[in-house]
Amino acid sequence: MFLQCSRCNQEAVYFRRYTAERLCKSCLLDTTLDRIRNTINQRSMFKRDDRIIVAISGGKDSAVLLDTLARIEEGYPETELYPITIDEGITGYRDKALTAARELTSGLNLSLTVLTFKELFGYSLDEIVANREENGLGACSYCGILRRRAINQAARELDGDVIATGHNLDDEAQTVVMNVLRGDAHRIGRVNRTRDDTMAGFIPRVKPITKISERDVVAYAHHFSLPYHDAPCPYAHEAYRNDVRQFLNKMEHSHPGTLLAVLGSSEKIAEAMRLEPSSFQFNSCTHCGNPTSSKVCRVCRILEKIEEAM
Repeated sequence: MFLQCSRCNQEAVYFRRYTAERLCKSCLLDTTLDRIRNTINQRSMFKRDDRIIVAISGGKDSAVLLDTLARIEEGYPETELYPITIDEGITGYRDKALTAARELTSGLNLSLTVLTFKELFGYSLDEIVANREENGLGACSYCGILRRRAINQAARELDGDVIATGHNLDDEAQTVVMNVLRGDAHRIGRVNRTRDDTMAGFIPRVKPITKISERDVVAYAHHFSLPYHDAPCPYAHEAYRNDVRQFLNKMEHSHPGTLLAVLGSSEKIAEAMRLEPSSFQFNSCTHCGNPTSSKVCRVCRILEKIEEAM
């Protein structure tokens, strides 16, 4: 005796808590693709002839992102997918992730572009962390700031129209709560920008799987045998995000739908904040020319400190 899928008579392989549905493998695929399509359409993420730069890391989230986009974009032959990976230079970790990324893209008949921190900024993340000031930024802060710049640069080199990243529902809800706890609620408006509201100088970024939970991602990757590297980053223990993740996981377990509620609230806050355009005035960095809310962008300030520490 097996449990039946809530949508058909096939054997269920997964229980989606926040919709209270048992799903067979086929319905897991269909509902996942439908949720992603709806997100893409609601936020007008893509155009029919886009060159979509897909940022992948070798992990499960970006593996599911690329696989689902490849399936969805089959219906739009004018669209092109260009997966890219940023090699931060984390000894014993990034090599395995790159292997998974190459296996994934090869299986989808796509060419993978790899850029490194070393070639872009002169130093690997390991070197930056080893030489940082005693009270300097955490490894995740260095990595996040430099990765965003690296991805934007890679997209420019590939003449990309839009960048797709694999932030899932859990990631987005965590970011919202972190911004509130840090007193940075104004950042919610920036994070939730639409494609057409992107600042000049930046290639638009979209997040197609923000309505897909981490549990959904794991289930999809497992049942469709996607290659991915699941070991945690050796610097992850430094992340403030871990405490927020544990709190939200507990809330989602006790009250399914919490993560979707947090994301929905953040979207409403962002809409209200966009009514005040003066809150989002950007200048050009005097060092590199990239958009920034201050005289010198954060990337250039960080690189200056790195140079001083080396």
